[in-house]
Amino acid sequence: MTDGGCFADDDHCRSGLHSVSTITTMKDAPMPGQCRASLGGTRSWLLILILLLGFCVRLVRLHDKEMWYDEAFAVLYAEKGIDAIIRGTVTSVEGAAADIHPVLYYFFLHSWMRIGQSPVIVRFPSVVFGLLSICLVFLIGRELFDTKAGVLAALLAAISPFHIWYSQEARMYSLLCLLSLLSIYLFVKAYKKGRWLYWIGFGLSTGLSLYAHNLAFLIPLALDLFVLLRRRWDLLLRLFVAHLVTLLLFLPWLVLVPGQFAKIQQAYWVPKPGLTELVRTVIVFTFNLPVPGWLLPLVLFFSLLLLTLTLYRSFKTPATGRTEAKRWARDLCLVLAFAPLLIMFLVSQVKAVYIERALLVCGLAYCIIVAHGLLTPKLPRLVLLSLLPLPVLLVISLGYQYTYSEFPRSPFSDASTYLREHQEHGDAIVHENKLSFFPTHYYDRGMIQDYVGDAPGSPTDTLALPTQQVLGLLAQPDIAHAVDGAQRVWFVVFQRSLDEAAQLGVENATKAWLDDEYRLTHVEVFNDMLVCLYEAP
Repeated sequence: MTDGGCFADDDHCRSGLHSVSTITTMKDAPMPGQCRASLGGTRSWLLILILLLGFCVRLVRLHDKEMWYDEAFAVLYAEKGIDAIIRGTVTSVEGAAADIHPVLYYFFLHSWMRIGQSPVIVRFPSVVFGLLSICLVFLIGRELFDTKAGVLAALLAAISPFHIWYSQEARMYSLLCLLSLLSIYLFVKAYKKGRWLYWIGFGLSTGLSLYAHNLAFLIPLALDLFVLLRRRWDLLLRLFVAHLVTLLLFLPWLVLVPGQFAKIQQAYWVPKPGLTELVRTVIVFTFNLPVPGWLLPLVLFFSLLLLTLTLYRSFKTPATGRTEAKRWARDLCLVLAFAPLLIMFLVSQVKAVYIERALLVCGLAYCIIVAHGLLTPKLPRLVLLSLLPLPVLLVISLGYQYTYSEFPRSPFSDASTYLREHQEHGDAIVHENKLSFFPTHYYDRGMIQDYVGDAPGSPTDTLALPTQQVLGLLAQPDIAHAVDGAQRVWFVVFQRSLDEAAQLGVENATKAWLDDEYRLTHVEVFNDMLVCLYEAP
């Protein structure tokens, strides 16, 4: 099949022509080019409809979903300007960089926010990046298998709860996914065509992806592994040149990467992963998390069922000339879907860096291999019937995802409004930590409030002093300094934080101090976030 071949291959069109020719003249029969044009038009409309669907599901509640800590931080940081962003990221703190992320997304957001800073405006670029990613999924699926696989893979990407979640978030992960997919697409073209233009493009796009997130290196590493597993020694020179282009493009920032990894060594909140995290990731690829508790056994079962079916169909397809020719495409999808996951898992046994959102592009590679498995001929009817609940479960999980408003996405806007309406002159508003302070500050810049800093050197001590200084939002060393003798104190704390202390058999230290020094008079509950009013005795 050519790059633009029809769903069922041109052989089907030609066999149809042969049959028709026995009962009609050739001038009455459709020509192969006409067949391709007709199917090509159908494909175009299908892709347009898929993109419209993807756009619509990414707009749902885009304006009123709560801005959480990471998003609020991105907005507050990006508004400070290019020089301030660089200073707040690379300034050394005990030999480590102040922040662990590259700055491409913050630079982009800084320019984009000249339009405004409402949730819709700051999140909309991620929606666009997500739609472009769907297009690339189609192109990659078509290049690897055929157009039909590309269309189905694009549909799966369009309705993927995992991809929708980060296409609605003012963070760098949707951009990272787009740039990584562009890198993969150019690699596939280079692998098939061998043209230097594609290899150079692959190197450039890989370099850009590294400016989006440091863990972007997992994708080129997986592609290197694929070339080695396929024993394509003839590609090593071209691959080396592509990586050299990546190195030259990324070199200005590369000198800062050791300091950023040193920051990870000092403090990073990610726990060491185990088998649970691997199973979790399989669920995330299919349904995303969180889901309602009652739904968890079902999404676990169907996630594992889909994975098993996909792997079985990938490796047990009857050998034909065509499937043999496409075996490299199957291998590439499997490597892209699972090699970065396993590499990050193994690295995390030494230093935990296992974050599922960095695997967003792997989730879309999984969509492609699932599409290929579902389209493999002679799929038993019983198997197809067993997958029928999947769409219903996807709708339920998406609905829960749209309305989720608990930690760390608690109703900060409502809490901010409540505090503004009930505070009195001289009151102190203190957040137990930065996770509730930054979103609340985003929603009301004029309200004076403070937050208690993380314990130095703790896993949550991720907001370095130079970054705080750039933001102009300095943490208080403890609750006593934050209160500063106020007669009334509004204390904002997550129920989760209190529960974690209780599980350790201790009291939450900040709340315990307030309980000793003040009198608790009222508690307002915002889902799993508490706003406690303390008054001097």
